[in-house]
Amino acid sequence: VVTTNDNIEHNKEKMIEESISTLNDATKVATMTGVDLDIIEIFNPEIVEKVFAGDMEYLYDIAITISKAFYPVDYAAIIRDGEVVAYGTIEGVEVDPEEMPTEPPEGRYSALDILGDKEGFYVSVFSEVDLGKLGIEETFYLNMIIDRTEELAEIEEYFQEQRNDLILQLSIAAIIAIILTLLLTTVGLRYFTNKYVARPIEELNRAAEEIADGSFEGEVEVDEDSAYAALQGLLRSGQKVLQRMDDELRE
Repeated sequence: VVTTNDNIEHNKEKMIEESISTLNDATKVATMTGVDLDIIEIFNPEIVEKVFAGDMEYLYDIAITISKAFYPVDYAAIIRDGEVVAYGTIEGVEVDPEEMPTEPPEGRYSALDILGDKEGFYVSVFSEVDLGKLGIEETFYLNMIIDRTEELAEIEEYFQEQRNDLILQLSIAAIIAIILTLLLTTVGLRYFTNKYVARPIEELNRAAEEIADGSFEGEVEVDEDSAYAALQGLLRSGQKVLQRMDDELRE
């Protein structure tokens, strides 16, 4: 279970890192800060001229449009002075811009469980955009949010299936081990009972019967380490008494 959770977290972090990388690349392209100045000429000259003249509304619209059109972004917003000045979402997603993030997270990203009226797992990345490369004194944030609900569900499902299979295998192995332990315990208990309880008692009983009918040969041995040493000693004493009485009768 611990290994499965570690694997889920590890692959979740890898998925998030890929999402951050994608969103950062999207920011550079959408805001033209990652595009060579010569390539910018392919854009509508009038729009480019307005952007370079400082009309940021056009640049904001371009950034939002490119973000949604060329990248798997569910939400893109321009944040300036702590306010959403422009935003866009994919079809089917409706948000209230006043409820959306307007401040960069402490780390490289933040995870959201709600986007508009939809629940899931969303990765939110803030990228600071400095237009100094384009000769424009303007800095703002581009916040982009990408849906990773399905990817996270696939990761969790894959490793949870592995975990469940492993738990099943370990459970079967544990049951087999318990059965074997019980069998071995039963066999071992029977062996030790026969060797150290039943057999010594049978030997003492047989010796007592033979002593009583006078067929016992030899002398009763006393094992000082045995739990039946006292009984062995008693039988030995009885044997000697009977022998003395038998000798007296013969005389």
